[in-house]
Amino acid sequence: MSIKMIRIDDRLIHGQVVAAWSKSIKFDRIWIVDDGVNNDEFIKDVMKLVAPPDMELIVSSTLEIESLTKEFDNDQIGTLVLAKFPWVVQKIFDSGVKLNQLNIGGIGANKDRKKLFKNISASESEVETLKEIKKNGVKIYFQVTPNEKQTLFE
Repeated sequence: MSIKMIRIDDRLIHGQVVAAWSKSIKFDRIWIVDDGVNNDEFIKDVMKLVAPPDMELIVSSTLEIESLTKEFDNDQIGTLVLAKFPWVVQKIFDSGVKLNQLNIGGIGANKDRKKLFKNISASESEVETLKEIKKNGVKIYFQVTPNEKQTLFE
């Protein structure tokens, strides 16, 4: 199993991901699953700039989830999967990924979202999606950095 972590973080690649998590879970590939980023060449270029130069970066649409999950989950390269939204992660789990854990590291507030944990917020529909993922046997936890204690999503 080479998908090492699936993380919801609406900032996608940033200092915590690159510095802290890469040391903690040992991955050599970052897979961003986001239709908006995939369709925006400028943002894709920004993601390439902030990713470590020695790390493979894959940006894909949600339409590619099933094929890329099968490929990445069965090869030897450790992969961190990043998505902005619970519905995207649900598609990843529905595609048959072997990992049964979900890290929530950052979901920003907006008018439709309420605070879930520290600076992490979610709308009612996002909470329902997380509950559905959990009901299917996935451990969901909040942990912004690896040195923080995991707090389970209940």
